[in-house]
Amino acid sequence: MNIYLIRHPQPDIAPGICYGRLDVAPAAGLEAAADRLARSLPPAAAIVTTEAQRCRRLAQPLAAALGSKLIVDDRLRELDFGEWEGRPWADIPRAQTDVWSRDVWNCSAPGGESYAAMHARVGAAWEALLSADHEALVLVGHAGPLRALLTIALELPVEAFIRLHLDYGGTTLLSDRTGGWRLEFSNR
Repeated sequence: MNIYLIRHPQPDIAPGICYGRLDVAPAAGLEAAADRLARSLPPAAAIVTTEAQRCRRLAQPLAAALGSKLIVDDRLRELDFGEWEGRPWADIPRAQTDVWSRDVWNCSAPGGESYAAMHARVGAAWEALLSADHEALVLVGHAGPLRALLTIALELPVEAFIRLHLDYGGTTLLSDRTGGWRLEFSNR
Protein backbone atom coordinates (compact mmCIF):
# COMPACT_ATOMS: atom_id res chain seq x y z
CA MET A 1 0.00 0.00 0.00
CA ASN A 2 1.13 3.53 -0.77
CA ILE A 3 -0.27 6.48 1.12
CA TYR A 4 0.40 9.93 -0.30
CA LEU A 5 0.15 12.68 2.30
CA ILE A 6 -0.45 16.16 0.87
CA ARG A 7 -0.49 19.22 3.07
CA HIS A 8 -3.11 21.75 2.00
CA PRO A 9 -1.97 24.81 0.01
CA GLN A 10 -1.01 28.08 1.67
CA PRO A 11 -4.11 29.43 3.44
CA ASP A 12 -5.48 32.89 2.77
CA ILE A 13 -4.79 34.38 6.20
CA ALA A 14 -2.49 37.12 7.43
CA PRO A 15 0.84 36.01 8.91
CA GLY A 16 0.91 35.74 12.67
CA ILE A 17 -2.71 34.66 13.09
CA CYS A 18 -3.43 31.54 15.16
CA TYR A 19 -5.50 29.06 13.20
CA GLY A 20 -6.10 25.35 13.41
CA ARG A 21 -9.76 24.36 13.33
CA LEU A 22 -10.61 27.80 11.88
CA ASP A 23 -11.97 27.26 8.36
CA VAL A 24 -9.59 29.36 6.27
CA ALA A 25 -9.82 29.38 2.48
CA PRO A 26 -6.78 28.48 0.38
CA ALA A 27 -4.80 31.37 -1.10
CA ALA A 28 -4.62 32.03 -4.83
CA GLY A 29 -3.02 29.34 -6.97
CA LEU A 30 -5.19 26.42 -5.92
CA GLU A 31 -5.98 25.38 -9.50
CA ALA A 32 -2.30 25.27 -10.47
CA ALA A 33 -1.50 23.21 -7.38
CA ALA A 34 -4.31 20.77 -8.15
CA ASP A 35 -3.12 20.39 -11.76
CA ARG A 36 0.51 19.81 -10.68
CA LEU A 37 -0.50 17.24 -8.08
CA ALA A 38 -2.91 15.41 -10.42
CA ARG A 39 -0.07 14.96 -12.92
CA SER A 40 2.32 13.64 -10.24
CA LEU A 41 0.03 11.17 -8.46
CA PRO A 42 -0.84 7.63 -9.55
CA PRO A 43 -4.43 6.39 -9.65
CA ALA A 44 -5.77 6.10 -6.10
CA ALA A 45 -8.81 4.31 -4.73
CA ALA A 46 -9.74 7.29 -2.59
CA ILE A 47 -8.84 10.83 -1.70
CA VAL A 48 -9.34 11.34 2.04
CA THR A 49 -9.68 14.86 3.38
CA THR A 50 -11.37 16.99 6.01
CA GLU A 51 -14.32 19.35 5.70
CA ALA A 52 -11.98 22.38 5.98
CA GLN A 53 -12.07 24.27 2.70
CA ARG A 54 -8.27 24.64 2.50
CA CYS A 55 -8.16 20.83 2.19
CA ARG A 56 -11.47 19.97 0.56
CA ARG A 57 -11.06 22.49 -2.28
CA LEU A 58 -7.82 20.75 -3.28
CA ALA A 59 -9.12 17.21 -2.70
CA GLN A 60 -12.21 17.63 -4.90
CA PRO A 61 -10.40 18.35 -8.20
CA LEU A 62 -7.80 15.67 -7.37
CA ALA A 63 -10.56 13.09 -6.89
CA ALA A 64 -12.12 14.12 -10.19
CA ALA A 65 -8.79 14.04 -12.06
CA LEU A 66 -7.74 10.68 -10.61
CA GLY A 67 -11.19 9.09 -10.77
CA SER A 68 -11.04 8.51 -7.02
CA LYS A 69 -13.74 8.35 -4.39
CA LEU A 70 -13.75 11.42 -2.12
CA ILE A 71 -13.95 10.59 1.60
CA VAL A 72 -14.31 13.24 4.30
CA ASP A 73 -12.93 12.14 7.67
CA ASP A 74 -12.95 14.90 10.25
CA ARG A 75 -10.82 12.83 12.62
CA LEU A 76 -8.03 14.24 10.43
CA ARG A 77 -8.95 17.88 11.15
CA GLU A 78 -6.32 20.27 12.47
CA LEU A 79 -5.65 20.93 16.14
CA ASP A 80 -8.32 23.02 17.86
CA PHE A 81 -6.79 26.15 19.38
CA GLY A 82 -10.05 27.03 21.14
CA GLU A 83 -10.23 30.67 22.25
CA TRP A 84 -7.01 31.47 20.38
CA GLU A 85 -8.48 30.66 16.94
CA GLY A 86 -8.37 33.66 14.59
CA ARG A 87 -6.43 35.86 17.03
CA PRO A 88 -2.98 37.29 16.36
CA TRP A 89 -0.41 35.30 18.33
CA ALA A 90 0.91 38.63 19.62
CA ASP A 91 -2.48 39.36 21.26
CA ILE A 92 -2.69 36.06 23.13
CA PRO A 93 -1.53 36.51 26.74
CA ARG A 94 2.11 35.45 27.00
CA ALA A 95 1.40 33.64 30.28
CA GLN A 96 -0.99 31.31 28.40
CA THR A 97 1.30 30.61 25.46
CA ASP A 98 4.29 30.04 27.77
CA VAL A 99 2.42 27.36 29.72
CA TRP A 100 1.23 25.75 26.48
CA SER A 101 4.62 25.85 24.75
CA ARG A 102 6.33 24.10 27.67
CA ASP A 103 4.08 21.05 27.21
CA VAL A 104 2.12 21.17 23.94
CA TRP A 105 1.59 17.42 24.18
CA ASN A 106 -0.57 17.64 27.31
CA CYS A 107 -1.66 21.30 27.48
CA SER A 108 -4.20 23.03 25.30
CA ALA A 109 -5.35 26.54 24.56
CA PRO A 110 -8.42 27.52 26.61
CA GLY A 111 -11.34 25.61 25.11
CA GLY A 112 -9.02 23.79 22.68
CA GLU A 113 -7.38 20.40 22.50
CA SER A 114 -3.94 19.04 23.30
CA TYR A 115 -1.65 17.37 20.79
CA ALA A 116 -2.19 14.12 22.72
CA ALA A 117 -5.94 14.34 22.05
CA MET A 118 -5.35 15.13 18.37
CA HIS A 119 -2.87 12.24 18.11
CA ALA A 120 -5.45 9.83 19.55
CA ARG A 121 -8.19 10.78 17.08
CA VAL A 122 -5.72 10.69 14.17
CA GLY A 123 -4.63 7.22 15.33
CA ALA A 124 -8.23 6.04 15.04
CA ALA A 125 -8.41 7.44 11.50
CA TRP A 126 -5.12 5.70 10.65
CA GLU A 127 -6.52 2.33 11.74
CA ALA A 128 -9.57 2.89 9.53
CA LEU A 129 -7.33 3.75 6.56
CA LEU A 130 -5.34 0.57 6.99
CA SER A 131 -8.46 -1.58 7.04
CA ALA A 132 -9.45 -0.23 3.61
CA ASP A 133 -6.86 -2.47 1.89
CA HIS A 134 -6.23 -0.30 -1.18
CA GLU A 135 -3.10 -0.18 -3.28
CA ALA A 136 -2.94 3.63 -3.08
CA LEU A 137 -4.65 6.34 -1.05
CA VAL A 138 -4.18 10.10 -1.01
CA LEU A 139 -4.71 12.18 2.13
CA VAL A 140 -5.12 15.93 1.73
CA GLY A 141 -4.75 17.34 5.19
CA HIS A 142 -3.27 19.64 7.77
CA ALA A 143 0.31 19.72 9.08
CA GLY A 144 -0.53 18.62 12.63
CA PRO A 145 -2.53 15.49 11.77
CA LEU A 146 -0.19 14.54 8.92
CA ARG A 147 2.79 14.77 11.29
CA ALA A 148 0.85 12.62 13.77
CA LEU A 149 0.27 10.02 11.02
CA LEU A 150 3.98 10.00 10.26
CA THR A 151 4.91 9.38 13.90
CA ILE A 152 2.34 6.58 14.10
CA ALA A 153 3.28 4.88 10.82
CA LEU A 154 7.04 5.16 11.35
CA GLU A 155 6.78 4.28 15.04
CA LEU A 156 8.59 7.45 16.05
CA PRO A 157 8.50 8.84 19.57
CA VAL A 158 5.45 11.07 19.91
CA GLU A 159 7.72 14.03 20.71
CA ALA A 160 9.13 13.80 17.16
CA PHE A 161 5.97 15.30 15.64
CA ILE A 162 7.17 18.84 16.29
CA ARG A 163 10.40 18.24 14.33
CA LEU A 164 8.67 17.09 11.14
CA HIS A 165 8.26 19.82 8.53
CA LEU A 166 5.66 19.57 5.76
CA ASP A 167 5.56 22.19 3.00
CA TYR A 168 2.27 23.74 1.88
CA GLY A 169 1.13 21.69 -1.12
CA GLY A 170 4.00 19.23 -0.64
CA THR A 171 3.64 15.48 -1.06
CA THR A 172 5.06 12.85 1.29
CA LEU A 173 4.91 9.14 0.46
CA LEU A 174 4.58 6.29 2.92
CA SER A 175 4.78 2.70 1.66
CA ASP A 176 4.56 -0.66 3.37
CA ARG A 177 5.90 -2.94 0.65
CA THR A 178 8.54 -4.32 3.01
CA GLY A 179 6.21 -5.38 5.82
CA GLY A 180 6.57 -2.13 7.72
CA TRP A 181 5.92 1.51 6.92
CA ARG A 182 8.72 3.37 5.21
CA LEU A 183 9.14 7.04 4.30
CA GLU A 184 9.89 7.09 0.56
CA PHE A 185 10.09 10.87 0.16
CA SER A 186 8.86 14.08 1.74
CA ASN A 187 7.95 17.59 0.56
CA ARG A 188 7.95 16.97 -3.19
